[in-house]
Amino acid sequence: QSMTLFQSSADLLKSYSSQHCSARVVKRLSSVEALAEEEQAYGDVSCAIQLLIHLGTKDFLDISTATNDGVDSQQVTDIIFFGLQQIIPLMTQGLLQFPNLCSQYFNLVGFMMDTYPDKVCVLQYDLFDALLESLLFGMSYVDSFVAKSSLQGISGLVREHLKHKSLSQHLATHPDIFDKCSSRLLQEVVFQSIVWDRLEPSGMALLPLVAADLQRFASVVTGLTQRIPLEHQERLSGAFQKLVQPTVLSKVSTGGYEGRMNRMKFKKDFEVFVREVHAFLVVK
Repeated sequence: QSMTLFQSSADLLKSYSSQHCSARVVKRLSSVEALAEEEQAYGDVSCAIQLLIHLGTKDFLDISTATNDGVDSQQVTDIIFFGLQQIIPLMTQGLLQFPNLCSQYFNLVGFMMDTYPDKVCVLQYDLFDALLESLLFGMSYVDSFVAKSSLQGISGLVREHLKHKSLSQHLATHPDIFDKCSSRLLQEVVFQSIVWDRLEPSGMALLPLVAADLQRFASVVTGLTQRIPLEHQERLSGAFQKLVQPTVLSKVSTGGYEGRMNRMKFKKDFEVFVREVHAFLVVK
């Protein structure tokens, strides 16, 4: 019975997502109609996310196991992940402006990113890009929980790639994926006053991005440096040079004591970097 419920939930989400996305493409709505549709979508997507979160709770899994329905955790994970794929195309930036829905969405995404980053990395590119865009949106969100979840999600994706080259297929056709992440992270979070309530996850997201491709990151930094007043360019370049230490970057994916020590060193260096940069470069 539990497996039937899981499968029925997946079928329901697939049907709703398919119909909603098709309708959104073909209909041209007035502003009033569009607002009404967005409010309806808010309720529907919120229910869908709550359903997936509920299916993944420990208590629900314990009940399924106790009733001997033959449901294992991997099956449940696959169905929740399938459900997430149905929700991603529906999550417009308009819907992400609703605080409760935004928190629910990133609660679900954060769980999947922390636990199964390998599955996220092999999503079809359109879905992967939509998910990544939502994370980039979330990292500068006013709610610190949403921002931290988004930054941790980005960090998890890039660390997964560092370990297993999981994003190689996407990078072969879209080589600027990490460039986009680095540039927006620096401009929209690190150089902004909002960074202070998300300082550590910002640093832990930047670290693997730098380590993934130091040359491309250097190009991003050069581009950003050239866009600020001339009198600050040398100072910003110097701050980046002190932050980016090759010995630390080479051990980002190392486990155990050595890996922890290098991440702790970068964490301290990143805080110094942010304080130095904010002395002359905070973007209002």
